Amino acid sequence: MKRLMLSIVAIAATTGTLYGQSYAPDALKFSQTNFGSSARFKAMGGAQIGVGGDMSSLGGNPAGLGLFTKSEFSLTPEFNSMMGKSTYLNTQVESTKDRLNLNNIGVVFYSPTFRMKGQDAQKGVISTVFGIGYNRNNDFGAEFNYEGRNPKNSIADYFSELANGTGLEPDQLRAGLPQMAYEGFIIGHDADGYFPQTDVNNDQAKNEVRSGSTSELTASGAINISNQVYIGASVGLVNVRYINDSEFVESGYNVTEASDYSLSMRQSQETTGSGYNARLGVIFRPADNFRIGATLQSPSWLFIQDNTTLVVDSRITTGSNPGTYTNQPVNYIFNYRVRTPLKGALGASYVVAGKALISADVDFVDYSSIRFSTDQGSEPETIMEENNIVRNSYKSAVNYRLGAEYKVNSQVSLRGGYGLNGSAIKDDDSGYFDTNFYTGGLGYRVNNYYLDLAYQRMETNTDLSPYEVGPASAPEEPVANIKTIRNNVFLTFGVRF
Repeated sequence: MKRLMLSIVAIAATTGTLYGQSYAPDALKFSQTNFGSSARFKAMGGAQIGVGGDMSSLGGNPAGLGLFTKSEFSLTPEFNSMMGKSTYLNTQVESTKDRLNLNNIGVVFYSPTFRMKGQDAQKGVISTVFGIGYNRNNDFGAEFNYEGRNPKNSIADYFSELANGTGLEPDQLRAGLPQMAYEGFIIGHDADGYFPQTDVNNDQAKNEVRSGSTSELTASGAINISNQVYIGASVGLVNVRYINDSEFVESGYNVTEASDYSLSMRQSQETTGSGYNARLGVIFRPADNFRIGATLQSPSWLFIQDNTTLVVDSRITTGSNPGTYTNQPVNYIFNYRVRTPLKGALGASYVVAGKALISADVDFVDYSSIRFSTDQGSEPETIMEENNIVRNSYKSAVNYRLGAEYKVNSQVSLRGGYGLNGSAIKDDDSGYFDTNFYTGGLGYRVNNYYLDLAYQRMETNTDLSPYEVGPASAPEEPVANIKTIRNNVFLTFGVRF
């Protein structure tokens, strides 16, 4: 299991492709979305399913639109500051990445139901509300740096294992990592097969920069029945963009060449996609100060295009083959379809003395239900392997959110919250890969205008390795343990009309 999480590139040179990476980790990224929300509910830990009456309903529980009593427009930019703390081969390194994004924009149109004179205005369908909005619901932006001296192995061990797995002689190797490593005198060949030419105690470093997001353009509608039952539905167009550029460098002593050496492995991945989903939601108000909500989000059906380029260059300082060895980058393209998991959510909210609001949500997501497919049944072995990886590696997860709001006066509100997204990794019984959210903020309202400010601290752990060495039952590759802290600020501007 750890090997799946650590893998970045795994070669399938026998098929002639650049590499046979697992696409399951990417599908997991695209599935781990949060409900879209305004700064108000960001500050309340995202606990919104049982509240409503906020632009967050466009990306969360569409039934919440039924609680609007006016039309409304809002805009939410965000500032993201990411810090990664990496420990690799007993060496600690920090990295940062800052950026500004649009998190949410939407408009809601309120339409009261026409009533004949004398009809009870509080019974039946009181209003219909329609809205359209954009939500950025998962951010991939990050930068990881790690480095250290490796006393056990070299990436050349990885290259030689890949080359031996092909069963090919050197002049038969196809374009890919084994061929690049052999041509650059990083691995050699004798009667026993391929072997690493490098020694241990080499210096290693890697820089990895990620960007992109998943986002949705959503159209939603809801009705208000007797100010007690609110029913809503939405359809969403999903957009995926994920970019990962990395460089691994290593330097040390080449035993075979009796020379110092250095090498660089550069990878550039661009993954884009689009798809659609739908939501159904309901909110029930058994009492004026108590609401219960539920929403069911369908799987997102995504069409993904993955384009990855990889190249290895090396330099031998002295010996019988001194020089700089550069290779042409090799490109691999794979198009596939992904069905993300169904997501169910329950929520409740309670108003205390007309001054405070307490809200809590819980989500249920089965990540082992992620499924791959392709058009016209192409590459069936790859699809079968990816689906097996998903079934064997991922599990169901439960997400929790808790929030509170206190009205200082008619204009100012204070907010706070906490959230936890459960780990999707089957072997993670300790919750190591959980994501924790700590939030706070305030709001200001005057007449038909409002301004909400939210702060969110998000903490998660990631394990990465630049290559694989040894059998799957006893992996020997070096591991970077990375603690990621994201400090996000959201500012919502809104107007009712």
